[in-house]
Order: sequence, then structure tokens, then C-alpha cells
Amino acid sequence: MAETRRAAVYLDKGGTGKTTNAAHLAAALEQQGKNVLLIDLAGKQSDIAKQFGLDERVQEDIDNEDDFPNVATTMGNRWDDVAGMVGEQEAVERLVYETATGVDVIPAHDDLDGLDADLGNIDDVDERYTRFRSFLDEYVDPMDRWDVVLMDMPGLANNITYNGLWAAENVVTPVLMGSFEFSQAQRLQEDLAKIRENYGTEVSLRMLIANQYDRRTNLHSEKLDEFREEFAELLAPAYVVDSQQIRTATEAGRTLFDVPDDELSKTATDARDAFAENASELYNRLNQ
Repeated sequence: MAETRRAAVYLDKGGTGKTTNAAHLAAALEQQGKNVLLIDLAGKQSDIAKQFGLDERVQEDIDNEDDFPNVATTMGNRWDDVAGMVGEQEAVERLVYETATGVDVIPAHDDLDGLDADLGNIDDVDERYTRFRSFLDEYVDPMDRWDVVLMDMPGLANNITYNGLWAAENVVTPVLMGSFEFSQAQRLQEDLAKIRENYGTEVSLRMLIANQYDRRTNLHSEKLDEFREEFAELLAPAYVVDSQQIRTATEAGRTLFDVPDDELSKTATDARDAFAENASELYNRLNQ
């Protein structure tokens, strides 16, 4: 059995580019010859499905009541029964959507909202926070199908977030270039240290990505220097420049890796290259 490399894209704040980075890191790793499973734990907005042009297919399955099992089922009380009825591999296959990019996706589902409360009713903390890790350990890894599992996380700390962090143990965090975001990154380090101390799980920050970087402002340059001084080798090798074409591609259900070279602007090309460089470095760090 091969153990997949795992990482959770997380910060206790919305709007920092978690989904964009998760999708582009996954697409970059696919282009670099890795098989990637991208799991959306971020909630009912289902942004990962939209990013890869899957939203219509996912909604059709929901409308046709063909949406069970779903990602929430993996942390509920019925997963073992489902796997027992249809077979372990088939149960996982029913969750997965293939994309044109090559990335396999398990999309978010509305049931995640109720799942958070259900998990909170579990008295045993070890069980409450380890259900998703058990799913990956017992059902995903034995398939020997994916080299990397990436998780797009909620922008807040809840029971689902902790399940993702416990399962991944490696955290990737996109940050904007501001004083508030700098403080958030520091608090994230402190929070992860408390988790390690209080719960004994080895979750740690593996990569901090400077996102939506504006090369025209001295402020961003100065703030990036502060991040480098504070976080040193944790900082990703490349900052991701702000590009309107990222948003345009997302609205079309694509990543920059799906856009032909001759249609990319200079900033979009630079952003795509940064995602690729950071993805390669992340894979190396996950191997350490």
C-alpha cells in the first residue's frame, strides 16, 4: 500500500485565495506527472467544482438524488455500511469526478453543514477529529491511485477543519501582503503548535504562499521581506502575482493550465509559472 502525500490549504480567514491556490497547485502537479485527488471540504459553495467546470454535473446529480454517498458521508456513521454494500473501491469511486485537467475531484456538498454539528456531538475527541484521516488511511491509500491528496479547507476553525488538518498534517497557506495577514500567519503557527501540544497530532505549516502580489507597490515588496524574515524557509519559492485572467479562467471553469500559452497575458503566465514552481517545491517538502 502506497501512502499518499497530503496537504490542507488552510487559513482561518476567507478571501486569501485558498481555493484558487488549491486548484492551481493540483493542476500543476498533474502536469508534472502526479496523480492528484482534490477534496473540497470548504462548504456548500462548491467552489472547487466551479473552478473545474463540474458545477453543472454535480448539481444534476443532486437534483436527481444521485448524490449519495458524498464527501460528508465519509465522516458520518454510514460510510462503513456503504463500503460494505458496494465494495470499498466502488464506494470511493462514487465520490470522485474526473476533470479535463486530469485532477480528480471530490466536491463539497450541502450535507457538510449538518455534519459539523454531528461531529460536535461525538464525546471522544480522538474519534471526532480523526474520521477523515481514517477514511483516507483505510479507503483511499489502499487504492494506490493518487500520489497527492489536497484538501481545500473552510475559512474557519470547526470540526470539519480539524478533521482535514488531522488527516493532512501538512498545511499550505496563501496569504495577502498586509499587516493583518502577517499577524494571521503568526497566529496560525501558534494555533498549530497548540494543536500539536494538546492533541499529539503532528500538524504543521509546510508552505506559506504570497498571493495576489502587486509588483507595482513598494508596500508589497516591503511586506514580502517581512514574511521572508519571519518565516524563512516556510515561504514558497515564488509569489503569485495578481492577475485578472485568473478570475476570468475561474468563471469559465478552468485553471490557467487549461488556457493556451498564446492566450495568456504576461501576468497570467507569471502566475501560472509561480503555481508550477510552488507545486514542485510542495511535493518535495511533502516527501521530507
